[in-house]
Amino acid sequence: MLRKMRGIASLHIAHTLSLSRLHRFLNSFFVFCRPKTDFMRLCAFIFVLLLAFGAQAQEKKEPSIELGMGLTSGTYTPFWLRANQYGAVPTKESYATAGVSFGDFFKVNKRTSWGYGVKALVNLTETKADVLLQEAYLKGKFGIFELQAGRKKQIQGLGDSTLSSGSYIWSGNALPMPMINLVVNDYWAPKFMNDFVGFKGNFAHGWFDNQRGDVSNFYLHQKSFYGRLGKPNWLFKFYGGFNHQVQWAGTLKYADPGNFAAKNGKIASSLKDYLYVITGQSMNVVGSDTATYGINDGWNRLGNHLGSVDVGMEVDWKEAKLLFYRQSVYEDGSLFHGNNITDGLHGISFTRKSEQGITKVVLEYLNTASQGGSVFNQTDVNRGLDNYFNNAVYREGWTYAGKGLGTPMMTLDSETDLTNTNGTYFDNNRVESFYVGIQAKFGENDFTFRGSLCNSIGWFGIENIPVKKQYSFGLQWQRPVQLMGYDAQLKASIGADKGLWKPDVIGGNVSLVLPLN
Repeated sequence: MLRKMRGIASLHIAHTLSLSRLHRFLNSFFVFCRPKTDFMRLCAFIFVLLLAFGAQAQEKKEPSIELGMGLTSGTYTPFWLRANQYGAVPTKESYATAGVSFGDFFKVNKRTSWGYGVKALVNLTETKADVLLQEAYLKGKFGIFELQAGRKKQIQGLGDSTLSSGSYIWSGNALPMPMINLVVNDYWAPKFMNDFVGFKGNFAHGWFDNQRGDVSNFYLHQKSFYGRLGKPNWLFKFYGGFNHQVQWAGTLKYADPGNFAAKNGKIASSLKDYLYVITGQSMNVVGSDTATYGINDGWNRLGNHLGSVDVGMEVDWKEAKLLFYRQSVYEDGSLFHGNNITDGLHGISFTRKSEQGITKVVLEYLNTASQGGSVFNQTDVNRGLDNYFNNAVYREGWTYAGKGLGTPMMTLDSETDLTNTNGTYFDNNRVESFYVGIQAKFGENDFTFRGSLCNSIGWFGIENIPVKKQYSFGLQWQRPVQLMGYDAQLKASIGADKGLWKPDVIGGNVSLVLPLN
């Protein structure tokens, strides 16, 4: 008994010390912003990390720091070195980076658990220093449900989750958004269905950033629902479902004298309006209040609605697994009328159940050229000119913290030197891309290759003839290394772009991940 009490006391003391170190770290973190030069800030940041976490050994998930740098021969960072990195890699300029990550997971009983995670980094370029809180979340699980609060990495859409070019609607390209998210992570099968049918999904409320130039204090509504047909151990399994994303509410930052986008600069945000957002009901159907809603909402749905409808099939045998998937695009009603049925992400993922050699190959084809056609008419089936990821009210479109939330193949005006053909924020959203991803392991060396050819088609009536081609390649290598008695990870990447979207460029990065215990 005495031994048990001593163990509890030791655990309490260790926990107290851990919290005190965390408190000191946070204080130091805010102090470090005061040095006069960016280089001093970077040095102070690294120094603080080492002091704050160097003696902690109680974390189940080992705390670590990552130090690195990236170089580019031109203005832009090579495409496959920055895409789908959750906003961590700058779009332009060479950079130095330092980051820290830590977290823990606690199992209360068979059905209940909770945990947390934090990842912060600073990027220093020639012109600026950016401090990013990439992840900071709490999560609690009871039974099949998990409640998450904060910034947490996620991907939406049926497809390959590790090697894809990026899910159409939510790819992991941008910094994670702060959310409250209720999730069923794994396919759940009701007992009476004997594991033959399974379901998973999520329901979330998120907050967009206020640094945008179009709208402030507006929200994300997100939900998804996916089903599986076939038992987990069957050779063939079939999947299908959808996700629904909505930008809604907020205050306009631009002039709107005709009350087109909002009523007196305010976009409706009541509980009743939230129910309209969830259901996607047309305001024409429910009867719009001209004293509350702008003209756009009066004949439209409240908010900017978009997402994908997905299907897939999996073949799972002893030595390997094969996944076929298709993500169909919906925005502005074109998919409902079948006008943009050719648009979407098509993929094949082949995974070998082996720890050595080539372990995974992914092939994908993305087409967003149709957009429902060149004619838009609200009153009939000609619901074209979808202009994916752009919106007349939320003028910076489907972005968060300056990066696109969806597939990185559709680029922002700030990401290329292309002539803007549609006059909107996503100036390159009619594209056709071909992609291959390969993962391999030889000994302790892990390799990931990504390559793509993407054609910029241009806007209706202003097409690029011929299309503007862009070739992009990226190769990453990593392996464990011993450094001063620590089991560290060394990472290095090289990438190159060649084509007509921007000047040809080659670049690379290198980083070292060090445990702090």
